[in-house]
Amino acid sequence: MTRDEKLALISRYENAVAPLITFLRSLPLPLLDFRPSLAGAWTIREHAVHFLDADAFAHARIRLCVTEPGSEVFVWNEEAWQERGHYETADALSSLQACVTLRTISAAMARSLVDNDWEQYYVRHPQRGRLTLADVLRIYTEHAQFHFNYLERNVQAAKGGPA
Repeated sequence: MTRDEKLALISRYENAVAPLITFLRSLPLPLLDFRPSLAGAWTIREHAVHFLDADAFAHARIRLCVTEPGSEVFVWNEEAWQERGHYETADALSSLQACVTLRTISAAMARSLVDNDWEQYYVRHPQRGRLTLADVLRIYTEHAQFHFNYLERNVQAAKGGPA
């Protein structure tokens, strides 16, 4: 990857949560806890809190890539966290705002390394194999859009549209 490609990836990663926050702020509060009638569907609140959990793991994985290259990371059970993590009592907006802080910190560290060879910064994932710093940044950049699609789906379903 070139320096410019690295900087662009870091920027996309760092700013990926902003659309979710803007979207969340535009919603009437009752929509946060609307659950579509689809098997396994989560509420918008649950998506937001899950996003914080995922970003906490992302932050740790990014730091591990750099500080302990080659470390093995564990696979977390997202459903167990959602079922037992009391997501229903958490503040959705605060959760996403915490993601902004984590991403700002992670992005600053990544920016400090743009002139280095990122192949040396990696972790081992039991299911995905070797993940470089760039891979981790990409995964969690895409994770934001993935959940944004679910937020939009929930709003459409609440309005009686297709879920």
